[in-house]
Amino acid sequence: MPIAVADPLLSTLRISILVLCMASAARSDFETLSVRDGHWVKWSVPVVLILVMEMTSQDLGLANVCMVFSVVAVFSFCFSDPPDPRNYREWNANEGLLSVVYALGLVGFAYGANTYSDTNFVDLVLGDESMETTLWWSMNGAFLTSVIYYASWRLGLIQGGADVKALILVTLVFPSWAFVPDQMYPLVDDPIFRMPPSMVLFIWAAAAFLIAPPIIFIQNAVRGNISSTSDLKMAWHATKRAISDIEASSGFEDDQSWILTELIEKNGEKTAVNRILPSRRHLYGQGRAMEFEALQELGLESVWITRKHPFLVYLFLAILPMLLLGDPLAYLIR
Repeated sequence: MPIAVADPLLSTLRISILVLCMASAARSDFETLSVRDGHWVKWSVPVVLILVMEMTSQDLGLANVCMVFSVVAVFSFCFSDPPDPRNYREWNANEGLLSVVYALGLVGFAYGANTYSDTNFVDLVLGDESMETTLWWSMNGAFLTSVIYYASWRLGLIQGGADVKALILVTLVFPSWAFVPDQMYPLVDDPIFRMPPSMVLFIWAAAAFLIAPPIIFIQNAVRGNISSTSDLKMAWHATKRAISDIEASSGFEDDQSWILTELIEKNGEKTAVNRILPSRRHLYGQGRAMEFEALQELGLESVWITRKHPFLVYLFLAILPMLLLGDPLAYLIR
């Protein structure tokens, strides 16, 4: 049984908050390639209040209300480390508040496991379980989704911290499809399985982002930047720039780019490698100058660089197809 139809007023309010939050963040990302942490914290407050209010009004159980805070806990990791329980006497107000958030999240897991553990997963997938049971497992999915985003950021798979904060906030806005209004033009009617809403938003954003690689590749081909297999690998997402130009650009350290050509030591010898993703080793000033000198000694006159794209712009644009069409992967596995 699906969760009761979301309150139209709360649904309108939820979507309005999402659009306003993402529009402001997209503008900041486009202009400066950064978004202040305070932006996400500020908008998370009404998002959480609406979600808790909706669950409470529909009497969806204490465990589900507490599970909201498990996602909030993951969200908080993006901004600060967990408070040290050994120093609880010295906690400030924020650390005390975070400890309450963690405790509520744990209550959600423990109480829900005791209440909803006896679940028929076939009925769960088919939508024949109770509203409370279905939602509790959906909130577990929202928690896992948020952990995946956070871990991907920490492992360097997702480079933008603001992108991860946006995706976790979207997970709080729409922890499951039960909180998303019915799509006007769904790709699939009554899909058996759908990715979490925030992942669907990411998929639609990535689809729009895929327009860039062919254009970049053509530009590199026209400029004669492709002369080896390694260049062919890089030409889809990066461009070549002369080392002398970078050294002459005094503001390059503040430029929103990553240098992908790096010097490494292999079998006792120094060699240059081109990375698909930027490493977490960032050189500045004298360190970068020394590395450039070593690269030039190896015969390299240019390096591959990639611009930092304002991915929040793509996430903002992806809101419309997600709300109108739903999950594109559901069409493939229907």
